[in-house]
Amino acid sequence: MKNKILSFVLGLVGAILVIASLYFAISYFSYIGKAIIDFLAANNVENLTSCGIVIPSAFMDIRDMFPATILPMLYLGIPLLLVAISALMFGSGYFYGKHSMESEAEARREREEHIQREVEKRTGVKPPVAQPPKPQEKPAYKPSSQQKK
Repeated sequence: MKNKILSFVLGLVGAILVIASLYFAISYFSYIGKAIIDFLAANNVENLTSCGIVIPSAFMDIRDMFPATILPMLYLGIPLLLVAISALMFGSGYFYGKHSMESEAEARREREEHIQREVEKRTGVKPPVAQPPKPQEKPAYKPSSQQKK
């Protein structure tokens, strides 16, 4: 049961990370898209400034954030996020598999006990329990008396 819960928690954390990164990407890129649309709607920056028109502040914010925030996020943040998500999903799958193997072994043991009880009930005789074979002991090494040093 512990492995099933751990698998569920890791899968849930991975899913939350995927949803949060999608939300971040959609909201952030919509912000960038809005700033670009505002800039493109306003035409050329040089023409605008020569005419005395103010450039949207969002465009200047993006221009200032590009080398310090956007590039590191693209080249370092996204790959690290994907590695973290894949590690969480691997852990989730590992513990789910471990749980399913344990539950299968438990079900097999319960089936064998049920069959054994039914045999006892119908025959009235307790069947012999198979015991694992004992390992044979090897004789201790005895050097022959004929060996001379």
